[in-house]
Amino acid sequence: MRRPPALLLAALAALPACGHRGDPLPPRRRTPPPPQEFRLAQRGDALEVRATAPAASVDGVPYETLTVEFLWAEGQQDLEKAGRRQAVPAVPGGRVVETLPLPSPGATVRVAARAVAGGKKGQRTLTVALVARTPPEPPRDLTATLVENGVALSWRGARPKPAAPAPASPGAPAAPAASAPGTPAPAKPATPPGAGEPSPAGAKREPPAAGTKGEEPPAGETETAPEGPRTSGFFVYRRLGSAVYDAPLVEEPVERRGLSDTLVPVGTTACYVVRAVASTQPLIESAPSNEACAEVRDIAPPATPAGLAVMPREGGLEILWSPSAEADLAGYRVYRAAPDGEPERIAEVGAGRASWLDESAERGVAYRYTVTAVDQAGNESERTEPVEATLP
Repeated sequence: MRRPPALLLAALAALPACGHRGDPLPPRRRTPPPPQEFRLAQRGDALEVRATAPAASVDGVPYETLTVEFLWAEGQQDLEKAGRRQAVPAVPGGRVVETLPLPSPGATVRVAARAVAGGKKGQRTLTVALVARTPPEPPRDLTATLVENGVALSWRGARPKPAAPAPASPGAPAAPAASAPGTPAPAKPATPPGAGEPSPAGAKREPPAAGTKGEEPPAGETETAPEGPRTSGFFVYRRLGSAVYDAPLVEEPVERRGLSDTLVPVGTTACYVVRAVASTQPLIESAPSNEACAEVRDIAPPATPAGLAVMPREGGLEILWSPSAEADLAGYRVYRAAPDGEPERIAEVGAGRASWLDESAERGVAYRYTVTAVDQAGNESERTEPVEATLP
């Protein structure tokens, strides 16, 4: 047998390798991981469960479709053998909300969740438990009043007594205090700490209806702040436009029946509901109050102009003032009052000017002049102190 020439062997050795090393990798698993942010709550006369569906399998295979299965049972029944099940279609990575029947007051219900994709069942979440109770009375007569710094809310209704803590389930995680079930961390308080407790400015509080108990502390008494985080009171929820209600506006339930929302964006329609809270861990709330909405717009007037002066000039009286520093300034209005007369608007001046010449002033007449600032929303400031002048 002839051996290959040495030159051919060298050429074969110089060819690039195929890159394969070792055995082929096994296919990636499509088994879904447990749902995240799993929460259980009693809201009115129903149980509400929430969870965030996984977006990909345990090996990172993205899903196109999947379901989230909720399992629940009363007492210590085995969830797999005796529990009831409810499968809910889910968007991968999206939040799932489902309502379950509420057991009789005093009964303990245990709930878990898992994801199912392509016929493969994922691992269950830890089991959470809740002791059902008679729902608190929902707040009523909620009003939303537009004020200069936001929306003032006021409502009526009895503050529920704190509920007993739920029994711990083996391995069950502690539910986050003062948080709507399945929602992200609540927004920062709508008002500085403590500012939401008294009635909001501009919102009129009505006295309790005849025969209503528990709505206000007796005369001469005050509601005592609890030691540690507050676990009962009222949660206020807000939605903007066509959005849905999500996390409460405040981290802890409020005691008083009023709150000022100072963080609502201008130019939106904000709607609110209030729920009475008997417990935050787990969350036990009433049904929602009536919904109250407000079209949020700028109603805060600009600052009153300063430095008003009137100087006689050739051809009239010149009114001068210090330029306003308002960011949304639209202009100024000049008012004049004749002796024993009421002020009348005689001029509109643009934002880029800080003076105006009154050429219609008559000689020998003592006029009183005032000036206001106007913003782009049409809000007008208070008038300056009048300055009197006479054209010689």
